[in-house]
Amino acid sequence: MLFGHSALVCALTQRIYVRANKRTDGQLVIVSALGHFQCALIDLPSQLRLESPFSFVLQALALCELTEGVQLMIESEFEHTLGLGSSAAVTVASLGAMALLNQGRFDAQTVMQLGIESIRKVQGRGSGADVAASALGGMVKFKAEPVTAQKVQLSEHAWHSAPNLQLVYCGYKTPTPMVIEQVAQAALHEPQRFAQLYEQMGACIETAVKALNSQEWRTFSQSMNQYQSFMRALGVSDATIESIIQLAQEKAPLGALFGAKIAGSGLGDCVLLLGSERLDWPHPQISVQIDPQGLRQETSLPSQILFEKLL
Repeated sequence: MLFGHSALVCALTQRIYVRANKRTDGQLVIVSALGHFQCALIDLPSQLRLESPFSFVLQALALCELTEGVQLMIESEFEHTLGLGSSAAVTVASLGAMALLNQGRFDAQTVMQLGIESIRKVQGRGSGADVAASALGGMVKFKAEPVTAQKVQLSEHAWHSAPNLQLVYCGYKTPTPMVIEQVAQAALHEPQRFAQLYEQMGACIETAVKALNSQEWRTFSQSMNQYQSFMRALGVSDATIESIIQLAQEKAPLGALFGAKIAGSGLGDCVLLLGSERLDWPHPQISVQIDPQGLRQETSLPSQILFEKLL
């Protein structure tokens, strides 16, 4: 969170892959499903001032203090519209790829710190919690100021025995800086109420972490529901989000384990459901699992593996 309290954020098994190669022509080239980008390295500062679907990648490259050209190949296992922290994931993957290219190794904590700096430069503000999850993996207890990130230690059995997780997309999303600004403006008019809300949200996170450490999934699901009530009070849970939650509640068996909360900043994006099955909903929804591993080195891009299998 942005207001002095911790957040709990998790990494999912859906991944973004980045491969980096040096170029001798002084050009920066990015190839992805979003399109093709190319500019001269000397033009990178001016490109950073323009709106671009590659803003997060370009800012990450700017922090790498490049002295020669580079080409990035980017592949994703999920749509960037799904609100799964794709900006953070591609930032982390790009920084990791550049570290491997230049030093032959990467340090996840260093990548996390650089990634948070990069995200904040692009967005103007932001917690960086999704960067921490992407870099470190698993579930991370995160505080924005000063940046602290502590992984919740769970056994392999605990990860596999966790209840079903489902992400349901609203069909739209509001940019995170706009949501943050809306909350900040509302807090100016009711500072005491919002300060109390932040305190309650911080306490809720502590309860959720304790529940995870004890593998008390029912208590954890109750913490999810309680946290969602705080998100409503903040004004970031809109009618579509509430409709998704109501649909899921109606489908859940009586007394079954169930939790629901906004995934992301709110006013769109996704709803995270715990213990829920697929809903009758017109927009994308996917079953997800928590990945205990964050940034990692791969031997090749998924498309190359598929090509080799076809051969």
